[in-house]
Amino acid sequence: MIIRSEDLAYWFLRLNGFLTIQNFVVHPDEGRDQRTDVDILGVRFPHRKELLNNPMEDYSPLTNNKKSLVVFCEVKTGTCSLNGPWTTPGKKNMQRVLKALGTHPNKSISKIAAMLYKHGKYRDRKSEISLLCIGKSNNPALKKTFPKVNQILFKDILYFIFHRFSNYEIQKSGHPQWCKSGEKLWKHFKVSSNAEMFIESIEITDNIREE
Repeated sequence: MIIRSEDLAYWFLRLNGFLTIQNFVVHPDEGRDQRTDVDILGVRFPHRKELLNNPMEDYSPLTNNKKSLVVFCEVKTGTCSLNGPWTTPGKKNMQRVLKALGTHPNKSISKIAAMLYKHGKYRDRKSEISLLCIGKSNNPALKKTFPKVNQILFKDILYFIFHRFSNYEIQKSGHPQWCKSGEKLWKHFKVSSNAEMFIESIEITDNIREE
């Protein structure tokens, strides 16, 4: 099976209760050329639970039962990394995303942006905003520069998805509204005898290709 890296990241966040926007574009104040884009912008609310009596267990590094969580997700097919626009304060792209997002008043934007540029994460009493890297392998240099930024690997994402489908197969079996990539993951799960087979037989790519 072949799947786009951003589609896989999208389904991982969606299954963990995030409301998502893919390719969240940051526009300039003047001119036509966009400044940059967030691969996936996700928001997860603190009291999120799926199912009434036996709630599904979400991926623990992305759960916070006390605060709303906002992630600016950067997806790479290789080593986890952050693009220049998210590490260069002078470009003020962080401020543009925060203003477009609208979680905090304008007077707080500069302070929050400064924390994100310095640490990759901001927290206050009600919310947490963080950069998030998804890729094939960890980046030690990024870990050293931004120790608070989560790096999540494709193998862990696929392991999570397999067990989410396996543990809640009955509940997840009815999904006529799922997009093509979600349906492909489900069908591949159904023909995989275990998590290892599921993980090892999926190719993750930047481009859409016909199978």
